[in-house]
Amino acid sequence: MQNKTEPVGVEYLKDRVVRLEDQARFTLDALELAASLGDFQVSISSLHEPTLLLHEAVSRAATITPFTAAAVYLVDEGTSDFYLAYSDQHDWNDRIEAAINLFIDSGMFSFALREGRPVVVHADDLQRRVLLHVLETSSRVRGMFIGVFPEDTKNLTAIEMALLSIVCKNCASSVEVFELYKCFRSGGEDVVAFSDSLPTGVLDIDESGRILFANKIAGKLLGSVAAPQKKHFIDFLVPEERDRVESLLISCFALGVPVREYQTETLARPQSTMRTQTVLETVEGRKVVTLHVTSLKRNGAIVMRGVLAPADEMVTGVAQTKAI
Repeated sequence: MQNKTEPVGVEYLKDRVVRLEDQARFTLDALELAASLGDFQVSISSLHEPTLLLHEAVSRAATITPFTAAAVYLVDEGTSDFYLAYSDQHDWNDRIEAAINLFIDSGMFSFALREGRPVVVHADDLQRRVLLHVLETSSRVRGMFIGVFPEDTKNLTAIEMALLSIVCKNCASSVEVFELYKCFRSGGEDVVAFSDSLPTGVLDIDESGRILFANKIAGKLLGSVAAPQKKHFIDFLVPEERDRVESLLISCFALGVPVREYQTETLARPQSTMRTQTVLETVEGRKVVTLHVTSLKRNGAIVMRGVLAPADEMVTGVAQTKAI
């Protein structure tokens, strides 16, 4: 009797080991994919339209699950209305817009705005299921991602939905950074007042690393009692971060400097824009922040304009996937 049941038990254990190996392999693949979803490989400071940025977001979403058509709606900064900013299948534009109008009338669009996660709904006009995912940052709603599923497609897994959320959250953050750069490029009569109204820290740094300008949020993040102007940004970092960040800042500055003044063997590779996480040392303790920096010409001189935000406002793929 024992000999008859033993093979069955062995086969069961073998099948279980195979399933666990497949599950572990899928989890590792998902983590690797999630880690790459936040880096859109687009120099935001050089863009004058968000089309390339939105194309990259749609392409990343397609690596998670295929869509017959995908589109992105953005919020018009002047009217606060949603408009179709990008579509990867132009022959679907009219049908997508018609479906979105119906979703707005039925309240489904508003529901998706509040959810903050993927919402799948059937569109009668399209005879397809449609995915809606809000694009929002900690400060405001930036748009909506739209994905039209192929016919008879399977339901999304929890991991696939979480990965799509990572793409949408990083897309929203990138759109917000794009809008900040756009506002700075266009200028204004009262740049200081405008900067202080922003929900993100903004600062200008000269070639020596000295802070030329910092808005209120940047000053608060730096933990400076007095105005941080005329102080060096590096001085606000923990000692172990100073050499690394200084190299990155010099590298960013180097693109605007003649080649003869730039020694490549001692610095990081030149780049027009950089994004990194670092640690501030303030009177309130250590703060982990994300820093976006790009080199710009200001009054004929090269400066580095930075966008500073708490690290938890910049979504990381690995953290999102581990939370599943």
